[in-house]
Amino acid sequence: MTVRTSPLDRALFVVYLLALVAAGLAARSHGRVAGGLTLIPLGFAAMLARGRDPKREVEEQAAFEEAERARAERRAGAAFDSFADSSPVSIELFAPDGKPLRSNKAAERLLGKIPPPGIPLFDEHGLKRAGLLEPQLRRVLAGTRVETPPTWYDPTEIGLPGIPGRKVCFRATVFPMFDNEGKVARIAVMHEDLTEMKKLEQETRESAGRSAAAPPPVDGEPPPGADARDIEFQRRKLEAALRESEERYRSLVESARGYIILRFSEDGHILAISPTVEELWGIKRDTIVVDNPAFFSRIHPEDIERVKTTEAIARKTGSYPDGYQFRVIHMTTNAVRWLEVRGSVSGHAGKRTFDLFLLDVTETRKTEDALRERDRNLTAIVTSAGDGVFTMDKEWVIRDWSAGAEKETRVTPAEAVGKRLWEVYPDLEKSGFGPVYRKALLERIPQYYEGFYQDGREKYAGWFAICIYPYGTGMLVMIRNVSQRKRAELAWREADGKLKALLEQSGVAITLKDHNLHYIMANPGAMKMMGPNAGDSAVGKTDPEIYNSRVSALITSHDRQVMERGQPVEMEIALPDGTSASAAWYHVSKQPWFGPAGTVAGILDIAYDITSRVRAQQELLRRRDYVEKLLGEQTQSLRKAQDELARWVK
Repeated sequence: MTVRTSPLDRALFVVYLLALVAAGLAARSHGRVAGGLTLIPLGFAAMLARGRDPKREVEEQAAFEEAERARAERRAGAAFDSFADSSPVSIELFAPDGKPLRSNKAAERLLGKIPPPGIPLFDEHGLKRAGLLEPQLRRVLAGTRVETPPTWYDPTEIGLPGIPGRKVCFRATVFPMFDNEGKVARIAVMHEDLTEMKKLEQETRESAGRSAAAPPPVDGEPPPGADARDIEFQRRKLEAALRESEERYRSLVESARGYIILRFSEDGHILAISPTVEELWGIKRDTIVVDNPAFFSRIHPEDIERVKTTEAIARKTGSYPDGYQFRVIHMTTNAVRWLEVRGSVSGHAGKRTFDLFLLDVTETRKTEDALRERDRNLTAIVTSAGDGVFTMDKEWVIRDWSAGAEKETRVTPAEAVGKRLWEVYPDLEKSGFGPVYRKALLERIPQYYEGFYQDGREKYAGWFAICIYPYGTGMLVMIRNVSQRKRAELAWREADGKLKALLEQSGVAITLKDHNLHYIMANPGAMKMMGPNAGDSAVGKTDPEIYNSRVSALITSHDRQVMERGQPVEMEIALPDGTSASAAWYHVSKQPWFGPAGTVAGILDIAYDITSRVRAQQELLRRRDYVEKLLGEQTQSLRKAQDELARWVK
């Protein structure tokens, strides 16, 4: 489809295009370019429909210029902030009222990080931190640049966190920053670090004072006759070796696991630290490198003073003490960990560096605390025990001695505690106790032993029973004086031996019956007395099972009499059958056997074979009867003879 236009419309359209091109060229000449495209006023379609609106064009042009100016200011501000953050020079920015606005990393490394919300520049601490005086600050607000003399600064003097013993020297340059209207919009403070230079100047003065007669040679000046190329070659070799050494140290620091390697300068600036610090501190390593006080901020409050004192002593003496430990608190978890520090100090070119090796000893400390707590509990138990208990360490030194041990051994705690066991009992080897103690200590196995100890001191002699229990740091020993029991055992063994000798005698028959008159013991003599009816053993049998009814009834009647009266009874009896000519005669003594309650629990029979005596008595009786009969017959014969004689006399 063809669109027809009048010549007037075509002329107006050409004029409008020329106006647009002119406006675009004007915008390009003023630098108003965005994203590589030339910006032109809008409203092209509207103008085609309604024609040009000059007032609106002016408003849109002013709004566009204001937006471009604000964008340019933001771009310039971002560029300045980026420059300040990446600058190796310390820069701090403040508002005209002194409110802190920005502080770059270099300022935080040099002066220390200020916790929020910061310190105003007009504050006394803020002026001291910037190295300014109040009149100088008024000159800056008036638009004048100010440069301060060298100033020594310590953040701890104004109550800020800092590294123990660290001071820096700086020179501050303070200048105002103006806005487009010429007013002071911000105050910039730049610090020049003069610490190393001041220290070098001081060392130079001290060296010059020590050797005023012989001034030191100028650094870099070759000795006479030396080839400059050789010197340069040696210098390059030294630089390469130094770089290689630094690379090895950096690799060592980066690869550290389970421990922390830390190196810092004498002024407290951290030079290198291993990434494992993040596990214990909960703070990024990069943050600690930039913000050195953050390393000390997580030290336990109870240990911070000891750390400061130790660091100050290390700077004076050049060494760290043994057993240097402190606690740190994790930033996020608040977990407390114990660290043991082993440090060394090295110097080069008049500068000292401190190398620290930090090892996590939390578990070791927990174990040591548990052992100490157990030892304290064990000591309390031992010293308060009424039984004979004492403890000693692996060096045989007695640590605790209870009151019961004094009672059992007659050795007082003053005589035992702190001495070696061999000093208290010098003859342990001869008595047999020594090998038992050594076996318990070496094999870590509990031991029991009873023995007699005698070293010539009657007060300490006696029979002792010991129970030895090894534990982590030594041994616990329970000791009892068993002399009384041993004497009773010896007396019992002696009596038992005599009883066995008595029981083994063939001429004595011994039996023991319970309250039901069952035999519970019969020696060989008793078995011989009972005859073949008793079998191999009489235990459990009764008299009716062994003897005939007449003999058993006689024995039982005497047994009942002993059981009822509790008095001994004696009898003589022919066994096993009183009617037999081959029977043996026994004299039986029946004794009551009393139980624990004091009642008669059984009968003890002791019988002796009196057959020979009875037979001798019987023979005597027979002979007496024979003599009496013979005498009777003789008397009768004599009487008859007398009667016969009398008749003859008549």
